[in-house]
Amino acid sequence: MACAAAPSPLPGVPARRSTTAPCVVFAVGPHPPRFYRPFKPSTGGAPRSSLRVVASSSKADPVEERLPVAPLADVLVSANASSPSPPVEPQPQVSTGTWKWRGYNIRYQHAGTAGPALVLVHGFGANRVYAIDLIGYGYSDKPDPREIEENFYTFETWGEQLNTFCAEVVQSEAFFICNSIGGVVGLQAAVMEPKTCKGIVLLDISLRMLHIKKQPWFGKPFIKSFQSLLRNTIVGKLFFNAVATPESVKNILCQCYHDTSAVTDELVQVILQPGLDPGAVDVFLEFICYSGGPLPEELLPLVKCPVLVAWGEKDPWEPVELGRAYASFDTVEEFVVLPDVGHCPQLTGGTTVSDSEDGGFGKGSIDLGGLQVRQVTTFAKVWSTTQGGQDGLGATFFKPSPVPAGFSVLGHYAQPNNRPLFGHVLVGRDTSGAGGALLAAPVDYALVWSSPDGAGNFWLPTAPEGYKAVGVVVTAAADKPSPDEVRCVRADFTDACETEDSVWSSDKDGFSASTLRPAVRGIEARGVHAGTFLAQSSATPAAAAAGVSTTLACLKNNSASYTSSMPDLAQLNSLLAAYAPHVYLHPNEPYFPSSVAWFFENGALMYQKGSSQTPTPVDADGSNLPQGGGNDGGYWLDLPADGNQREKVKRGDLAGAKVYVQAKPMLGGTVADLAVWIFYPFNGPARAKVGLIPSIPLGEIGEHVGDWEHVTLRVSNFSGELLRMYFSQHSAGTWVDASRLEYLDGGDGGGSRPVAYASLHGHAFYPNAGTVLQGNSGLGIGIRNDCARGSRLDTGAGRCEVVSAEYLGVKEPAWLGFEREWGPRDEYDIGREINRAARLLPRSVRERLAKLVEKVLVGEGPTGPKMHGNWRNDEREA
Repeated sequence: MACAAAPSPLPGVPARRSTTAPCVVFAVGPHPPRFYRPFKPSTGGAPRSSLRVVASSSKADPVEERLPVAPLADVLVSANASSPSPPVEPQPQVSTGTWKWRGYNIRYQHAGTAGPALVLVHGFGANRVYAIDLIGYGYSDKPDPREIEENFYTFETWGEQLNTFCAEVVQSEAFFICNSIGGVVGLQAAVMEPKTCKGIVLLDISLRMLHIKKQPWFGKPFIKSFQSLLRNTIVGKLFFNAVATPESVKNILCQCYHDTSAVTDELVQVILQPGLDPGAVDVFLEFICYSGGPLPEELLPLVKCPVLVAWGEKDPWEPVELGRAYASFDTVEEFVVLPDVGHCPQLTGGTTVSDSEDGGFGKGSIDLGGLQVRQVTTFAKVWSTTQGGQDGLGATFFKPSPVPAGFSVLGHYAQPNNRPLFGHVLVGRDTSGAGGALLAAPVDYALVWSSPDGAGNFWLPTAPEGYKAVGVVVTAAADKPSPDEVRCVRADFTDACETEDSVWSSDKDGFSASTLRPAVRGIEARGVHAGTFLAQSSATPAAAAAGVSTTLACLKNNSASYTSSMPDLAQLNSLLAAYAPHVYLHPNEPYFPSSVAWFFENGALMYQKGSSQTPTPVDADGSNLPQGGGNDGGYWLDLPADGNQREKVKRGDLAGAKVYVQAKPMLGGTVADLAVWIFYPFNGPARAKVGLIPSIPLGEIGEHVGDWEHVTLRVSNFSGELLRMYFSQHSAGTWVDASRLEYLDGGDGGGSRPVAYASLHGHAFYPNAGTVLQGNSGLGIGIRNDCARGSRLDTGAGRCEVVSAEYLGVKEPAWLGFEREWGPRDEYDIGREINRAARLLPRSVRERLAKLVEKVLVGEGPTGPKMHGNWRNDEREA
């Protein structure tokens, strides 16, 4: 099984891993690979962390696992700020690095920087791993034990290595998640440096039954003699050569995995390959002759952090009956038995341990009213192409694998090759317990399209009467898929959908694949995004000829409490602490944001239409603002009348600026949209670009009082991970997948949080620095939106205030109910302003520019957040 690391916004060399090898993972984020704790935002400042484990299953198919996203920190060896040549097929975005320790090269792989660091430590013999291979293992250096200090390969050495790795590479405290012998390493490290380890999960920790202390007195001399024989004679190398064969490795893996279907030839090679490196035999013999050092029961009383012990029920090497003794230690918070898995539960387990119950935020599954759905983020590749599509790099098509026990596939997944693997599909299970099954097998399949090489065949399920297909099935063979491959959904649990983005198309025969989303999206809309895609082809009319509907449906949340999986207020605050963006203002920006209270306290005035009275100063909390009534033009706000104070307020108050958050359910309550609103007292003048003239000031055009801008964080209610981020750009904007966001560098905890750029004067949000031209880029005529790193607004540093969450009954501030304009409507002659600013340009160019300005910049005066269309609906896309 392959673990895909968190897709990084900073391009790095993607390292493919496509087996079920025991692994060491260094991942930073709420969801490390394999074993992760579903993101549960803290509800308080408890000093001890509660540890939870989720075991993901693995089958025979090599799969790709997409991790929750986070940026790669500056410790990455292969990261590059420019876009690299994309891989032939989508690869898990894992950055592979080499770290120097004691002069030796230590190989590690790194994914993500969100939240607390987690270091997963492998057991004896691990090799293809995430993050760190202990010295002597995997692809790290293997110094000859005869040529270095005595007793080098010890738990003290590895414990020191782990702590130093955290100090120099992770650069923070971390959770250790350890398998087998790695559990002893993790405990030793935690004892040596208590401040480094925040908590430990021990997976089938080695009992060390061959330790010298656990041998009878009469056997100890024979053990030492046997160890000497292995170390100092040809016997040891003969023994190693007998073990280091594909057949022997496969037999060993079949013992420890319990699920023998997971032991593929690919896995065997991945396990075996590093063992054939020079020096591997000496390290192997050194370790199997190491019968001293600490025992788990000696270390457990000494650790200062919480410990969770999880044990595979079918472990043949470390019997669970003996492991239960560890539950009695005070430091062990919980002992969990993982049913039907062996010695490597992180790789062969299909059971979710704890937090498996339905309901609530971040629980892993959501009840749609009798149809339980889960996200699957691991995939087996079916077919790919490297031609056409986005950036001309092709696309890859996957099936979800493995699928949780009892759940059914609803459709396959597709993604362009110009980005890291980052996506999910939903799988479903009927839990209604009533008559009329919610899921049914298709009665047939209609072939939509076959690739020229015959290795990619796209099938549309024919749904039984009263049911609808939710996704397409892709096969490598030309034979029809099995009816058990996918399930159709009863029609009343489906909703209309529409295509969103093109994944790939073939001009030769009219084939196209597009992602899907619910057609109606808003706070009260029940359509659920299933993650599937639509395949169509004008050259393959088989489906239409057979009378089969070529449309697909989305899912529908029929639960009476469809917001039950939304985050509570404490969880919202934790999400904002984890994901609230860093906003970069342009270095030349003179007009900064402020808090609403600062704007009011510094002289903001309210005017009333038709009134001859003196304008009214606004109370600091906005309590004297008229409520409701819509934007009828009866009232508006303006800057202070005093000239000096007016200029002061125009420039805002960056130091005291606040951001205001609306939390709302979207996509049928399966995601939480966190709209982060920022207020600017004043918006500066616009600038244009015309041909070779890079910048033309447009006079007063673009200036206005009271500018509200926002970004929106879309968070999965299944897992709590950041999925996408929306950037408002004047009248519309764009969504960017979390895997493609830019993140702040640095070790201050900000690396988990995305970056947004506010354009010069206009404050529209963009995902990257640079100049975006609104207009005709071909002719080089447009309004400039210049973004660069100047002053930074950290929206998470105590600045976030949740002002609206209807599903929680959050009391909204009075100013939010002011539905009129936050600034006077500026009246000016566009043509005159442009003639004045660009009088040397040809008349036809000036007229074109005037039309562009009217389209992009002119409209009603600025209104508050609640009057924007996205307040109750989905974001508007350009």
